[in-house]
Amino acid sequence: MFILTSRIFYYPLVICYLFLLLFLTGCGHAKTRGPVEIVYWTGWSGHEYQVQTRLVDQFNRKNPNIHVRLLSQFGNSGYQKVRIAFAGGATPDVMSTVWADELASYAMRDVLTPLDDYMKSCGRDVNRDYTPGVAKMLQLNGHVWGLTVTTNTNFIAYNRTIFRESSLSPSKPPATIQELDTAAKACTKYTPSGGFERYGFRPGGLNLWAYVFGGQWYDDRTRKITANDPHNVAALNWLASYSVNYDVKKMEAFQSTFGSSETANGPFFVGKMALWSTGEWSEEFIRRYAPGLDWRWFALPAPPGGRKNCTLAGGSVFVIPAACKHKPEAWKFLNWISSPGAVKDFCLAIHNVPPLISVGNDPEFQKDPLFRFAVKIANGKNSFGPPPTPIWPTYAREISRTEESVTLGNADPRSALDNLQKRMEREQSRTMADLSVH
Repeated sequence: MFILTSRIFYYPLVICYLFLLLFLTGCGHAKTRGPVEIVYWTGWSGHEYQVQTRLVDQFNRKNPNIHVRLLSQFGNSGYQKVRIAFAGGATPDVMSTVWADELASYAMRDVLTPLDDYMKSCGRDVNRDYTPGVAKMLQLNGHVWGLTVTTNTNFIAYNRTIFRESSLSPSKPPATIQELDTAAKACTKYTPSGGFERYGFRPGGLNLWAYVFGGQWYDDRTRKITANDPHNVAALNWLASYSVNYDVKKMEAFQSTFGSSETANGPFFVGKMALWSTGEWSEEFIRRYAPGLDWRWFALPAPPGGRKNCTLAGGSVFVIPAACKHKPEAWKFLNWISSPGAVKDFCLAIHNVPPLISVGNDPEFQKDPLFRFAVKIANGKNSFGPPPTPIWPTYAREISRTEESVTLGNADPRSALDNLQKRMEREQSRTMADLSVH
């Protein structure tokens, strides 16, 4: 009896205690709840990651109701993790671990949040605010799927000292393909045994040069693969001509002696290469590793009927996954980190071209001759982003393999691109069928 009575009194006390505990930790917690946490995955590492960390800390200080937790997914395994996260719906709230090449594929698979309404609510317009190539690559089927904070440009750097030694004007770089070929030949220097002591130029990158020659890889209007566009064939023929004229085996052997362009032994820095296909980041590397180098730059020369001032837009894209559970807070962070102030800070710190037109026109960028030049190219009509097809990552890899088969294996350019055309038509047909099923 005593035991039963004790239990009768004991259970109500326990219940009251538990209720009081729940009140204090539940309702009380609701009143003093901390900030909403946003998980942000970035693909940057090293110096770029440190700058991102500084910007995230700045946002957190300015927005006490939101806390952004930054996680790096740098490397191939990190990007594989991104694909797995999308497949399983276990994504973070914001990601800059999506390559521009992949944006169309993810958008078509409905794993991204369209940003149109958010953009409109903040008075933003990608077609007005971003450089043409970037604005186009961020959109698909009338919707905006991501934003970006950097872009790059393509051009050729040249060693003015070698130009003088080769009886070329250091103040008048090549303006046409023919002039580029002439300069490359004049700057090439051989050893007594017939090997290379220095080569003038070795062009590469069919993806880009096809645009320079007036071609395209995909027709946006008809949604058709255009791998064997006659201009693409002409570009590949030109690339292959260097393999013939300079003996590709000797070029490969010579190139095996090159150091990395991110070290002081980079071939352009030590005079093993007179002309270098590069981008605006080259200025920082030259400042570090070859500060006394007398060099300048020029836009990719075009053949008759080609496109002048051609460049590719691409890089990392910021997206809000469809599975994000805190979309308003995620957008607030994305809107801030892609705003002019944050974009300016990031691009200046890592020496990239800003994708926002207003930032590119900022005096901090315009006072630097190389950045002024790069911004002009990025703002031009011949800036091309990845084609809006879900197979572009595969397509781009196959373009590179086709280029190698021709420039290293002597395959016929036209036949190689005809073959690529058939393969990519099949690939796109299979992929689109799969997307329609899902």
